[in-house]
Amino acid sequence: MFDLTTFKATLKQDNPTFERFRSSDLHNLVDVLSRNGFNASTVAREMKRISGQKWQKYRRTRAYLLARIPTLESLVTASLVNFKTLSLVAQQGGSIQHQASWESDSGNLKDLGHVRVREQVSWGAAAQNVAGLLDPAYQVAGQHFGVGNAVMSPGTVGSMTDNHDARGAWDTGILNLPGNGPFSYVCQQVYQVSNDGGNTWQDIPNSNYEIVRTVSKTRGTTKLEIRKRSVPPNTRREDRSNSTELPS
Repeated sequence: MFDLTTFKATLKQDNPTFERFRSSDLHNLVDVLSRNGFNASTVAREMKRISGQKWQKYRRTRAYLLARIPTLESLVTASLVNFKTLSLVAQQGGSIQHQASWESDSGNLKDLGHVRVREQVSWGAAAQNVAGLLDPAYQVAGQHFGVGNAVMSPGTVGSMTDNHDARGAWDTGILNLPGNGPFSYVCQQVYQVSNDGGNTWQDIPNSNYEIVRTVSKTRGTTKLEIRKRSVPPNTRREDRSNSTELPS
C-alpha cells in the first residue's frame, strides 16, 4: 500500500535536496500523490510527462510507486497514439505511396521500444472471371503482413512508408485478357500495433483501407489502375488513385 511518508523518504534518498532551490520535474507528480483520493491513471499520466533520463535519477522513487500502487505499472508503460497519414500520393509508374506516423503518449518515441507496427492485408476468394488472371495465392481467400518496413516497424521510429504498385497480384495472363475488361480484385488493409515486441497484435483505430486494382484493354495497351481509400470504421476521408499502361 502506498504511504506518503515512505514515498517522500524514498524521494529524499534519490535527491536529498529535492526542491530546495528550484521546482523539480516531479513537482506535479508529488502534488498529485499528496492529495487524498488520487488514482493510478492520474499518477501514470504525470509519470509519463517525466523524461526517461530524469527517472534514471529517481529510480528508487519510480520503483516504489510501481510496487505500491496497483495497476500503475501497466498504465505507465508508453503507448502508441495519434496514428495518422502524413501523405497518400500517386507516384511515377502507377504506384501509390502511403506514409504514416505516430506518437508516444509519453511524449518521447524512445519510450516505445516494446512497440511494433505492421500492416495486415486480406482478401476474399476471387470472382470466377478474375481468378485465372491472378497469382495463385490470390485466387483464394488469404492474408499477408506487408513487405519492406511495413512488415514490422519499430515504434521508436515514429513513421513507416507503405508502397502499393498497380501490378499487385496480377499474373502474366493480364497481357492476354479474355476481352477488354475491366477486371478487378479488392484487398482490405488495416495497420496493427503490438505492445509486446511482436507477439500479439491489435488493429489501430482509424487505419482501415480498401485497395482496388483493375486491369483493362485500352487503345492497344493493358491499363493497370489502383485505388486506395479509407473505409469504415476509419472516419478519415482519404482517397488516391493512379494508373499505368503496359504494351500488349
